[in-house]
Amino acid sequence: MREFVAYLLPEDQQGAQDWRIITMLETLDIIENSVRYKIQGVDFAKADVDRKVPFVELNGKAKSFDNLWKEVVGEKELDES
Repeated sequence: MREFVAYLLPEDQQGAQDWRIITMLETLDIIENSVRYKIQGVDFAKADVDRKVPFVELNGKAKSFDNLWKEVVGEKELDES
């Protein structure tokens, strides 16, 4: 089972990147994947993380947005027609 943990900005400060992460993670099968959301100021303090929020950890390793996309959506070829 893969474990995704999303570290998000406070709700009143969330922007497009936070919503992209939430929307992408909501597409995952919950039987095969564990998904948790942590909100800055509620679940963790800004000083507790060493990366710029928002970001996602997969099995304890931080992922860039591009790598997260590949893990969740997979490779997608461009339609050249």
